[in-house]
Amino acid sequence: MELLNNNIIFNTIDNGIMVLDDGLNIKAWNKWLEVKTGIKASEIVDHNICEKFPYIEQKKLIRKIKSVLITKNPSFFSVEPHEYLIKIKSNIIMGKVFKYMRQDITLVPYDSERKLVCLYIYDHTKLHESSEKLKKLNEELKELSSKDHLTQLYNRRYFTEAAITMQSLSIRNNHHVSIIILDVDNFKNINDTYGHSVGDNVIVSLSRILENNCRKSDIVARFGGEEFVILLYNTSLSFAQSIAENIRENVEDYFLEINKEKLSFTLSLGVAQFDAKLDKDIESTINRADKALYAAKESGKNKVVTDNS
Repeated sequence: MELLNNNIIFNTIDNGIMVLDDGLNIKAWNKWLEVKTGIKASEIVDHNICEKFPYIEQKKLIRKIKSVLITKNPSFFSVEPHEYLIKIKSNIIMGKVFKYMRQDITLVPYDSERKLVCLYIYDHTKLHESSEKLKKLNEELKELSSKDHLTQLYNRRYFTEAAITMQSLSIRNNHHVSIIILDVDNFKNINDTYGHSVGDNVIVSLSRILENNCRKSDIVARFGGEEFVILLYNTSLSFAQSIAENIRENVEDYFLEINKEKLSFTLSLGVAQFDAKLDKDIESTINRADKALYAAKESGKNKVVTDNS
C-alpha cells in the first residue's frame, strides 16, 4: 500500500479514500482524510477502523465488504441515521445546519485476491444543507398557510382538513368529538365606537383566552371576523359544555384598558357533539353548533346553548 499512499491522484482528489481489508483494517488513507480528520496515514494505517471509530456499525460494514468482494461490483453504504461514516466537523464555509459533515459512502472492489476494497467518502454537506433549508422553508410556508395572520390560531382551511381526520378517528376508536362555536357579542359596536385597531386587540386577546382554556390536542381556529370554532377530540357533550361555560366566564371577567377606560366584552357560544347516526359529516355537527350559537344570541347573548339533538 506504500505506492498508493504516495500516489499523486490518490492524495489530491477532493474526497476521502481509504483501503480496507475484509478484517476492517485500514491499508491506505489519503491526504483528504488526513486534512479533514487531523489523523495522519502513519497514525492509522494497519489499525481497525471500528476500533478507531467505535460508532461505526461493524457487522453492517463487514457484510457490505463481503458482498462487494463476492459480486465484484461497487455498492453504496448507508450511514443512516447519522449521515456520516466518520465524524468530521463542519466548517464555517459549510454553514451551521449540521455539526458534522454529511457523507455519501461507496465501496468498490480494489484487490479481490487480497480481499481489499476501496471506500470513498463524498462530502455532500452542502446538498444536505440545501435540502434541509428547503424542508424548513416548506414547513414554515405550510405553517403560515394554516394559520390566521392576526391571531396565529389555525384558519378555516386547516380546521376543515383536521376535522375530517378527527371525525374518522372518532368513528374508528369510538371516541366523542364535540364542537364549540362562538362569537363576540356586539362586535360591530366595538369597532364603530373604538375603531378597528381596538377590535383587532379584542380578537387577539380572545384568542389567547381560548388557547389558555383548551388542551394542546384541541383545535382552536378563527373562522373569520369575530367567529371562532373549537374542535374537542375525545370530549363528551357535557364536558364540552363545561369548557364553553368556563371560556364564557373568563371572557366576562376580562377587560382591555383603552385610554384609561375599561373595555369589557362577552361571548355567545353554541355546543354540539358529533353523532355518526345523525351527522353526515363533521360539517353537519358544526351547523348544529352554529344553530345553538344563534339561539344563544336570540335569547339574550353572553350564554352557552347546547344542541341536544
